[in-house]
Amino acid sequence: MTPLQSHTRNEPDEDRQRAMRYRALVFGVDAATFEVIDPLVAAGKMPALAGLMARGVRAGLRSTWPPVSAPAWVTFLTGKQPGKHGVFNFQNFDSRHYSGFSETLVNSSHFSGKTLLDHAAGTAGIRTLSYRIPMTYPPWDVPNGVVVAGFPLPDRRRTYVRPVEAEAELGPASPLSYDQTATAMKSLDVAALDASNRVELESLERAVGRYVARGFELVIGFTGIPDTLHHAFWAFHDPRSPLHDPAAPPALRTVIERAYVDIDAVIGRLTRGLDDDTAVIVISDHGGGPAPSRHVNLNAFLAARGYLERAGAGRARVATTLGRVLERGRLALPGRLWLKRRLPERLGRSLRALRKATGAIAWERTRAYAVPIHYPVSGVWVNLAGRQPRGTVAPGEEYEQLRRTLARELAALRDPDTGAPLVARVALREEVYTGPHVASAPDLIVETVTGYHGGPDFDRLVSPVPPAALRRNNGSHTFEGILVAAGGPFRKGVVLDAPSLADVLPTALHLLGVPLPDDLDGHVVEEALDPAYLAAHPVSLTAARQGNGGVTHEQDDEEEMRRFLQGLGYVE
Repeated sequence: MTPLQSHTRNEPDEDRQRAMRYRALVFGVDAATFEVIDPLVAAGKMPALAGLMARGVRAGLRSTWPPVSAPAWVTFLTGKQPGKHGVFNFQNFDSRHYSGFSETLVNSSHFSGKTLLDHAAGTAGIRTLSYRIPMTYPPWDVPNGVVVAGFPLPDRRRTYVRPVEAEAELGPASPLSYDQTATAMKSLDVAALDASNRVELESLERAVGRYVARGFELVIGFTGIPDTLHHAFWAFHDPRSPLHDPAAPPALRTVIERAYVDIDAVIGRLTRGLDDDTAVIVISDHGGGPAPSRHVNLNAFLAARGYLERAGAGRARVATTLGRVLERGRLALPGRLWLKRRLPERLGRSLRALRKATGAIAWERTRAYAVPIHYPVSGVWVNLAGRQPRGTVAPGEEYEQLRRTLARELAALRDPDTGAPLVARVALREEVYTGPHVASAPDLIVETVTGYHGGPDFDRLVSPVPPAALRRNNGSHTFEGILVAAGGPFRKGVVLDAPSLADVLPTALHLLGVPLPDDLDGHVVEEALDPAYLAAHPVSLTAARQGNGGVTHEQDDEEEMRRFLQGLGYVE
């Protein structure tokens, strides 16, 4: 039997099917996209993924709103969407700040002890490894398990792990700090990044290989290399980018492809020789693609319609000018941090308010305002009395009527130059999210069309993204990631409609024979599995259990995390 060969489908061994509980080996590849993968597969440069797709199933994988790593990987870990697990971004929404966000970074204390890793640990004999999945810092104790914390970390070079004695065995994970990585990205030092990526992939291969060899039943490995490279190098890779330079050195134009090829090689070595008792699943949390080159300035629309009023000329001019300076990248990070510490409260409590120009708004005369979240998603908040610091809209019918009116008018927005639609979707928050955290979300969720994202301008509905900002982050995210799965009971050579990211771990746990908690949003992807297996192993549910609560960390840990997240454009 060749590695990962599927069972014969025409004449299934029913006794084997009834007895089988499969191991699951999951590879998380942040931002991986078929747009890069398929040409490389066609060229014979990604044989491992090609083999898995030929022997198994492939599909797009629907991400979260917004399609960003923090909520997406927590959705993977919990099988729930953000309205239930409570993580919406690297900084959560907070209506008490007119920036729209909290002042602190999200960490594993928001959900640890309630993940499906913990649920699997409650089943006798199930041993688990979670290697560097984002949002798992600080790591927590899982019976029969090892949790190696993932991005963002206080120091990306160090391995933070529970149980702590595993640190010596696993060793360091990366040779570069966040600051060194950011410097290499900014200076386009491809040699330094290639060398660092090789060390990271060697560490991933060593850790995953060790725990697969030990017979662990659920092994999850992760690399974030594609996402980091997409942000800085997509313009070199993609001829459609307005910044693409066909004369750029080949090392710059191929750095993304080289990383995909190297990741494929690691997957190939780790899956070589595995028998049919191991199901292999490769996923990404979202896709990758070009960053938007145009801004849709929703606050300009709201001001023009009388929903928002700008502050006095002096205050508005200072706040708007500072916001534009920051947007254009003319102020270095030390200067931005100095401003955040020194600026008077009347000019905005945080740098986020300046960049999004909310410091230029007269809140006492404003009914609604917009805050960009992450491409292509923006939020529109109603300035609600009793919720926002200077709310003006009464709860109840006035609030609901304003939301309905805004949704209708936003959906009709057109580019004044071309007449093309600017908005792909407008939804009330409860149409996007369900669960106890829905009230934390903006009142309206706006998805802008491809190539456009929410911006800070008040004077124009549509404006170009400043070239400096686009050069700094020329790659971004898409809603559709990847799913490739083979071995075990997966069907052979099948292309599926896109399931949800929340469906992945329920599927993996079902393969392990673990009953699923009954409060999940995700479901087993039954159309990916052999009908005989499903007939012999129907999905079973169990009452959801409360977790053990999370662990906390000191605020000082956030400094380096925040710097790197700022460099990627995730936080201010």
